[in-house]
Amino acid sequence: MTCLILAVVCFIAVYFCIRFFLLKKALGEAAQELREITEDLEENRIVRLPSPQTEMEVLLEEVNRNLEAIRRIHVGYQEKEQMLQRQIENISHDLRTPLTSILGFLDLIDESSLKAEDRDSLEIVRKKARSMKRLTAQFYDLSRLTAGDYELEVGKADAGRILRETTLESYQELVRKNLDVRLDIPDEAVFALADEAALERIFSNLIQNALRYAVSTLRVSLKEEKSGITVLMENDTEHLDAGEVDALFDRFYTADHSRSEGSTGLGLPIARYLAENMGGELTACVKVHGSRKWLQFYLKLNK
Repeated sequence: MTCLILAVVCFIAVYFCIRFFLLKKALGEAAQELREITEDLEENRIVRLPSPQTEMEVLLEEVNRNLEAIRRIHVGYQEKEQMLQRQIENISHDLRTPLTSILGFLDLIDESSLKAEDRDSLEIVRKKARSMKRLTAQFYDLSRLTAGDYELEVGKADAGRILRETTLESYQELVRKNLDVRLDIPDEAVFALADEAALERIFSNLIQNALRYAVSTLRVSLKEEKSGITVLMENDTEHLDAGEVDALFDRFYTADHSRSEGSTGLGLPIARYLAENMGGELTACVKVHGSRKWLQFYLKLNK
């Protein structure tokens, strides 16, 4: 009799052990399937059990109902995002034409016939119009980039020439800012795999950032290495800490609101988008040398 009871107890124990391990295995497989589904919500998948488990069916039904609700929210968010992008693109496009006309008419004004104070006022209007045109272009570019409509023609581009020319185009602004500009760019051609217009936009956006936040110095250098092309653009700063660096590439983030007039915070996110779409990388860091803090941007391109 004792042997029979012992046998029954052993049978029950083995049964529940098997059930436990089967349930544990089913939970693991269901969790893996749930991870795969959440990585790609657009696929209309549900979590299934590899083998019937009555205890788990109620839980999985609730999980699948929540997945369906999350998908509906996700689809709604995507539709609103696409609508917003289209609206931004349309508004930006509509503003560009009149702004171009305004700047054209301003350039036609005969400044020699104006008084000194009127010439100063005219220059202020020009500056504000250029700033608005630049901001409008940034909104337009960002909407196209995020929608995947910004087509790049990646080929061999002389990164050194483009960097020199872009810096020289901002020469007057750099002078007015009283920045000590130091260039270290090879005289010979340095080719990188890039879209020329996109590369010019990256350099221009980085220089605009320096114009806004640099204290006294801007250093620009380009080096050709075995792994590719590296561009370093750095400026001294008083308004940025190491913990804020990652936020620089967030949309609409401005490091110092008191000095961000005319800035949307879109220049650096656009620069990173363009760099990554060309197979490159744009990163930033803050380093301290003596009593000065330096904001450094590293652009790495393939060659």
